[in-house]
Parts: sequence; structure tokens; C-alpha cells
Amino acid sequence: MKKLFTFIMVMLVSIGYSQSDDDNDSSVSQSKFYLGVGLGLSVPGGDIGEDLKTGTNFNFLNLGYRFSEKWGATFNLSSSGHILKDDKNVAVGIGYLGIGPMYTFNLSESVYWDIKPQYAFNLNASYVDDLGVGDNSLQEGTGFVFGNSLVFGDGGKGFSFSVDLDYMSGKFKSIEEDGVSVDLDSIDFDGAISNFKLGVGVRYNF
Repeated sequence: MKKLFTFIMVMLVSIGYSQSDDDNDSSVSQSKFYLGVGLGLSVPGGDIGEDLKTGTNFNFLNLGYRFSEKWGATFNLSSSGHILKDDKNVAVGIGYLGIGPMYTFNLSESVYWDIKPQYAFNLNASYVDDLGVGDNSLQEGTGFVFGNSLVFGDGGKGFSFSVDLDYMSGKFKSIEEDGVSVDLDSIDFDGAISNFKLGVGVRYNF
């Protein structure tokens, strides 16, 4: 995972040096800061995800700050809700915080593409039954997110809309059952989780 993150960062830096703003006639003036939300589908995978049905993903916070026309940083709070395949009375919520760099390609004067690789920290999952009672949760997870947003708007102050395609891959380290925390390595359980998410978003550029 670390090698993949490093490769993507090297690739983006190489692109940044090879493409100057002066060479892109379609470059538009981007706002420095944006704040947004999003909604979409979440397809789970991995050892944890194979027991879950496709669910709904919520981007509760999608924040970006631009240092230049091309480069910036992003911070995201994302959570998805799923139902167990073998027990429809149990819901599972998976959430994380993601932070990382952002690189923008201007595709036209009104369409641009944000590439947002992120480190996902505070990865957690909670199991809740139909009475709203939960007796276990997965904790202390970390992962990697390869985020993409195709944004429609001129990039200036005001509202823009996006189509978001993200892939998250991570791993939990422990599980808490009835208040007792157990290391997953001690019970020979991998704890891998992935999420393929497709959705739409709205952001306001300041």
C-alpha cells in the first residue's frame, strides 16, 4: 500500500513538472478553497466486505485547499452503511478520515478532473442490530484512498457539481466485543476491507 501511494505521488509530481500552466490554454482560474458533500453507492470487498451487501456512501465533508492552479490538499470524512448478507437485521457502518494531496487537470473551461490520493486514518466499523444495539466494532484501522472527482463548473466562486469515483483499501487491527478489545492477529483474522464508491457531489467554492 505504501509503495502504491509513493508511486502515485511520484507520477503526479512528474506530471506537474512536465506540464506548466502556460502550456494549457484551457486553464481556468480556480478558487482557493471549497467545501462540499456527496452521496452514492458503496461496493464492499476484502475479508470484511465479502459478508456485506452493497450500500450507501455519504461524504459528510469534502474539503479542498489549492496552493496553485494545479496543486492542493484535500480532507474528507466518509461513511458507508451496509447490511449483512446472512442477517438483514444487522447494519454495518464503515467510516474514515482521509487526507492527502490534490492535482487538477483542466479538461475545458467548465470541466476539470481532481485526482486525490489520500491516507485513510481513524478507519472504523460498527455493527448495529435492528433495535439500535451494537455489541462489537472493528477499530484502529488505516488504509489508502485513490479518489477522483470530475467537476462541472468554471472553478470560480459559487457552486460546482461533481461525479466522484473512489477506491479505498484498508485493514483493521483489532475488534472490540462487549467492551473487550482483541488483536486480530491473535485470532488469525486478516481484517482487510475495501470499498469501491461511485457518487455525486456538490461543493461551494469560496
